[in-house]
Amino acid sequence: MMRKEGFKAYQRGLTLIELMVALALSFIVIGAVYRAFSSQQRTYTIQDQVAEAQQSARVAMNILMRDLRMAGHGKPDGNVTIGGEEYSHSIDVATDPDNEDSYIITLVGCFGSPKGYLTRTADKDETQIWVRSTGNELNKIFDSSRSDYIFIGGMGKMKVAEAPGSAEGILTLSSSLTKRYPTGVLSGSVGSGATQIPLKNTDGLRGGDVLFLGQDRLIVIDVGTDTVTVDTDPDVAGNQGISGSYPAETYVNPIPIYRLTALVYSIEIDDRDIRYLSRNDKVEGNLNRKLAEHIEKLKVKPDSHDEPSYTIRLVARTRVKDPDYKDEVRGYLDGYRRRILESQVTLRNL
Repeated sequence: MMRKEGFKAYQRGLTLIELMVALALSFIVIGAVYRAFSSQQRTYTIQDQVAEAQQSARVAMNILMRDLRMAGHGKPDGNVTIGGEEYSHSIDVATDPDNEDSYIITLVGCFGSPKGYLTRTADKDETQIWVRSTGNELNKIFDSSRSDYIFIGGMGKMKVAEAPGSAEGILTLSSSLTKRYPTGVLSGSVGSGATQIPLKNTDGLRGGDVLFLGQDRLIVIDVGTDTVTVDTDPDVAGNQGISGSYPAETYVNPIPIYRLTALVYSIEIDDRDIRYLSRNDKVEGNLNRKLAEHIEKLKVKPDSHDEPSYTIRLVARTRVKDPDYKDEVRGYLDGYRRRILESQVTLRNL
C-alpha cells in the first residue's frame, strides 16, 4: 500500500485518553491554586475586618477616656441645671433601658477647648469681665437657657447673668470674682529684646504682676496708658527684654474661659439597624453624634482604689458576617467576629 506523500511513520498525535488525563491534571492544579488563593483572600478579609473593628473601638475609647478624665472639671458644688435638666454628680452610670447589657454614662464638667479668653485684667470683687469668644457671639455661647456656668482660668467657678450679642464684650456675672486675673492683648507686634509691651488696655495691671508671653515670664515694672515695662529676670542687673517675637492680638498671660456642659454616652441604632457609640452634648445640641459604628456594648464600672477610677469596656464587631464562624464560648452564633477593648482611667477632678 502506498503511503501518502509527506507522511512519516514516527509522527503521531495525542490519544483521547491522554488528552483527558492532561485536562484532569490541569483542573487539579488550577483547583489547588484557586483554593489557596481563596483561603488567603478570606484570611486577609477577616483580618482587615477585625482590624477595622479594633480601630473603631480604639478611637471611641480614646475620646471617652479623654472626657472621663475631665469629668468634674469646673463643676460647682451641689446641683447644676444644664439644658433644662438638673445634675448633682460629675459622673452618673445607668443601665440602658433599651439594651440591658449596656450602660448610659453622663459626665458633667468643662470639656474641650476654651470658649473665650479675658481681654483685660479682672480684679477681685468685680462682677463684670471683658471676654473675647473663640467662635460665636457671647450670648449664644453662654446661653442661660442651656448653661450659664463658666470656669475662669481653671480657678473660678462662676455664673453668667448677662452676655452681649457680639464676639467680644462684657460678661456680667451673678456674683463677684473671688480672685484677681491679670492679663491683656498685644496692640502691636513685639520683637526679641523688647522691654516695653504694647497692650490694648492696661487697666487693672500693676507693678509686680507676673505675666507670661509665649515662653517668656515677665515681671511688670511700670504701667503706662497703653504699654507696660517688663523685666524677664529682676535678679540680674539690667533689663534683658523678651526672648521671642510675637504678633499683634497675642494674649499676654492668657486666661481661658470654659463653659460647663453635660455629655451623654450611649449605644444607639441608626436607620440601617447598625449600633454605634453616641456622644450627646447637652449644650452644643450635638444629638447622637456618631463616634464609632458597630459598637454593641458600653460598660463602665468603678474600681476600688484610693483615687476614683473606672474600668471602661467596649464591645465592637466586624462590619460583615462570616457564615462559617461561630463563637460558641461567648455565645455569639450570628457569624460576626467581636473584639473587646478594656481600659482603666483615673478621675482626678472628682
